[in-house]
Formats: sequence, C-alpha cells, structure tokens
Amino acid sequence: MKGRLYANWLVIITLFLFFSSLGIFVVYIQDVIVSKQCAYGEDTGTNCICNSKGEKICDEDIENRVNSSEFTSTNLIYTFDYQNFINPSNPVSQSTKFTEISSVNNNLKVVVEMESMCNEDSMVAPQIGFYKLEEEKLVLTVVSNLFDETYNLPCMSESVFLINGFDMNVGDTFRIQYQGENNEIYFSNNCIYEGYIRNDGDVYNSKDGTQLCQCLDGENRCERE
Repeated sequence: MKGRLYANWLVIITLFLFFSSLGIFVVYIQDVIVSKQCAYGEDTGTNCICNSKGEKICDEDIENRVNSSEFTSTNLIYTFDYQNFINPSNPVSQSTKFTEISSVNNNLKVVVEMESMCNEDSMVAPQIGFYKLEEEKLVLTVVSNLFDETYNLPCMSESVFLINGFDMNVGDTFRIQYQGENNEIYFSNNCIYEGYIRNDGDVYNSKDGTQLCQCLDGENRCERE
C-alpha cells in the first residue's frame, strides 16, 4: 500500500515539474522572441513601436504622448541610425543640429543629428517621427520607446524626415524647428529665398541677378557684386 502511494506521489511531482517547466518555457518564448519580433521585425506594421512586454503601441496610442494633436505622420517616411556613443566626460557641444534640408519634386528632406539612447550593441531605441505644419513654421519631433531598460547609454543618432508631397509655396520667413521629447525647441539655420531652401553658408544670386546672397544663421544677406 505504501509503495503504491509513493509511486502516485512520484507521478504527481513529475507532472508538476513538467507543467512548471512548460510554463516557464512559454513565458521565455513570449518575452524574448515575440518581444524582439515586435520591436524590430516586420510585424510591427506602420508607425508602431513595442514595449518590453512585446506589446505593440501604434500611432493612436503614441500621439497621446505628443503635446499637440496637430502632429501627424501622414506622408512621412522616418528613419534613424546610430552615429556614436557620447563620452560622459566629454559631452557634445551641441546635442541637436540640422545637417541637411532639401526639397526635390515636392519632397522635403530634413536630416537632424540628435542625442538619443542606445544599447550596448549600438542600436538606437526604437523611434517614431511626427511633424506639424503651422503658419510659416514646420515643427519636427520624435517619440522614443524606452520601456526596454537596456537602452541606457547616451549616443548620437541621425534622423531623416522625408515628407512626401510637401508644398514649398512658403515665404522667406518660413522656418523649420525640432521639438525634443522634453519640449525643448531647436531652430534650423536654413533660409528660404524665392521659394528655394538654402542651408547655412550657401551662396546664390538674387532674383534680379544684381546681388550675391548668402544664407547666414537663418537670414538671407545680399550685397551687390
């Protein structure tokens, strides 16, 4: 009798250990494989990021983290890439700067170098870009997924905002800004002259051809040749 009870307890313990191991394995698969697929794979879809639990968060959720409902990602292609790590003992002199602004065939391209958070594998925390167009002003911003605590190393990244079908029928006072995730504002130093975008330092002729102009710190400065 005792031998039979002993055998039954062995069966119960064996089954318990089996199902416990199975449960741990399922949780591991969900946490490691599904989470990474959500964050970096094709399953995220358009304009979605993933938290550390593998939960997909898309525009309608993320836009609540952007201050103004006027921000949108319509017609925007946003990409980002790692540049380099930031040495805490030698911080960057300028954390955010515009490196290129150009317009071709109604497509506006803006390249911004900015401070971000990376992991040890030189990967930038997943981001989504947004923009809003106001009178004589374009404001760009991003929302980063920092739920994953492995993204804890400050780094520099390059972000490319490509807005398709952007109407460049703007005045010479039109400016482009970047709004950081803490609502700080950074101004581009580009110029608009006769409907054309000029980057800081560009030299060009005036419309009537009698003056030589240069874009300096966001201002068109022209002098007679």
